[in-house]
Amino acid sequence: MILLGISLFLLIFRFLYSLFQVHQQKLELAAIPQPPHDNFFSGHAITINKAKKDNTFLNIFIQWTEEHGDTVLFWINRRPFIFTSDPATLQQVTTDLHQFKKVKNLPNRALFQQSIVGLNSILSGDGVLWATKRKIMSKWFAKTNMENLFKVCRPHMEGAQIARLRNKIGSGKTLEMIDELGIIFTSYIYVFGFSELFTAEKIAKNVAKILEMIPLQLGFNMRMIRAKYSGEKAEVVAMIKEMRAKILDLAWEKIQEVDNNTDVEENMDPHDILAHLCVANKKNSRTANKLSESNMTRQSQNIVDDVMTLCLVMDNLVKQIGSLFIELSKKPRVKDKLFKELRENPITDFKSMQKLEYTEKCLLESLRISPALLRGTRNTTKASRFGPFKIPNIKIQVFYSQYVLHHNKKHWTDPDDFNPDRWTDNFVPEPYTYMPFFVGPRSCIGKHFAMLCMKLTLSSLVNNFDFTPKFDPAELPVVDQSMAVMRVRNNIDYHITPRN
Repeated sequence: MILLGISLFLLIFRFLYSLFQVHQQKLELAAIPQPPHDNFFSGHAITINKAKKDNTFLNIFIQWTEEHGDTVLFWINRRPFIFTSDPATLQQVTTDLHQFKKVKNLPNRALFQQSIVGLNSILSGDGVLWATKRKIMSKWFAKTNMENLFKVCRPHMEGAQIARLRNKIGSGKTLEMIDELGIIFTSYIYVFGFSELFTAEKIAKNVAKILEMIPLQLGFNMRMIRAKYSGEKAEVVAMIKEMRAKILDLAWEKIQEVDNNTDVEENMDPHDILAHLCVANKKNSRTANKLSESNMTRQSQNIVDDVMTLCLVMDNLVKQIGSLFIELSKKPRVKDKLFKELRENPITDFKSMQKLEYTEKCLLESLRISPALLRGTRNTTKASRFGPFKIPNIKIQVFYSQYVLHHNKKHWTDPDDFNPDRWTDNFVPEPYTYMPFFVGPRSCIGKHFAMLCMKLTLSSLVNNFDFTPKFDPAELPVVDQSMAVMRVRNNIDYHITPRN
């Protein structure tokens, strides 16, 4: 009985102390504007959860920043968070890598405790080792190397992928665009030395399944629980293991090849992404000059993480072109103008892409209105200032959203309107108001390759097929605002017929 009383006392004391801590935090953060709370205990959690359910999650932050200013404080239960769409603050958050750290425990690192991209890939890594890897890989992704990559990508797209689609649709067929685009964009990586892995169709199917499961790891989710106790969990884990094992075999062979070539860095094949990854990861090894089995194992596992990352991020382009087709279905005149330019100026060589000015505008506008990266987060590491606001020396997550920023009326005229003509020759967005490929030291290393692939895909598809939207009126496709990386709710169905 005495133990029960002591336990009860300790529970009450702990609860009251936690309330005291919340009260102290609220006093320390009182200067930062914040929307009205739902109640003392839940903060803004009820509003946020309802917005996620209604697919208005990011619209809530648009509303809050319009009403309370570009930087606001919000609470989920008793935990404070900061959201900002202030360009000056975003510059601080995205460039000061010491004060604002990446969140390590993101759900795309692993699934069911099975590593997917790990913690040291070109995307998930951090620190000096990551910077070294990025510097070397920048050569492959550089704008100056795009003409070399074009020579491989265009024949593949115009040949194998168009032939595959023609065989699939016959004289005409309604297809889900995300599925077909997944195969196309996966195949761009597939042709750069990974044809021995799987077919592009299988890689695309695997990636789609992995990305479907990853967000379910966040919070309590019955779908994830069912997967854990059914054959689905074992199936997904086996699929990831198989992908990583096949990539590992390729990596092991390439490491030995690179290690035996003393001048490989100076004479690398501009098409060989695997060789670039080997050199990048070898530079990161403290024993780079020693071909030991343990060293090779470490290098090869890092390369596997990098290749898995590339497979997953190519899906961003799938959703980006998918969202463009959603917008084109709403704007027939824009669609007609875009298709007219693409058909009057088919891509014949690298320089011919310069004629696709309106296509460039449509892609830039698509990246603005529905960016593949919808939002992100950083952790503060010490006391700091956000403009006039002082952040105390407590660990706090800072959220930002490309979507909210791109729909901010302060920076964009009619921000909800898909208007490619806003991108005139003289128009340059204000710094840190347009971030589809992020900004600062961690900006997207593959942005030039992404634009190359999207232009080639649009040109090839539009010159070979006609597209008619066949959306279900009761379930129109829309961007899922609850995700950090863009997903589309409902099918993007188009009836596709071959052109003569």
